[in-house]
Amino acid sequence: MSLMAKVRPGKASDIEPLSKSYAESWRSTYQGLAPDVFTNGMTPQAAQQIFKESLESTDWAYFLHVAEAEDGRIVGFADGGKERSHPEAGIGELYAIYLLKDFQRQGLGKKLFAAGAESLIKSGMNSMIVWVLAQSLNHHFYESLGGKKLAGIKTLDVAEHKIQLVSYFWEKLR
Repeated sequence: MSLMAKVRPGKASDIEPLSKSYAESWRSTYQGLAPDVFTNGMTPQAAQQIFKESLESTDWAYFLHVAEAEDGRIVGFADGGKERSHPEAGIGELYAIYLLKDFQRQGLGKKLFAAGAESLIKSGMNSMIVWVLAQSLNHHFYESLGGKKLAGIKTLDVAEHKIQLVSYFWEKLR
């Protein structure tokens, strides 16, 4: 079944419905791949705080794009800005891209990705990195969009659990 949705810039009034979609897609994405404390840690309340702080900040060339279904529901998003560990380097980072299960594998993720890349280019960044759970089932998504897997692993400590991330890099977004 094909479900229609459009991609548009996100705004402050999207935070509450977006946070619900984020928490739901987070759980479905990581369930069985990461410890429960990680999977269950993204609540709508936690997501609201993240988006509120991100939208208020102007230091990171932050962008937010949402996927909105025909009925007005927000069913996914992509956000990013300057690469967080070395913002002075001028490299962009796709912080997150999530879609509810029913809206995956329909080209909407690619539209969110393209909107994010365009936002980075407009902010003067022509390369981009994204960090992905090492056990993710979605590595092919980034590879299909031209991302080159970099050597090295980032390890997060979450409640005595080690979560490993790998990165994909785009040297030129255009």
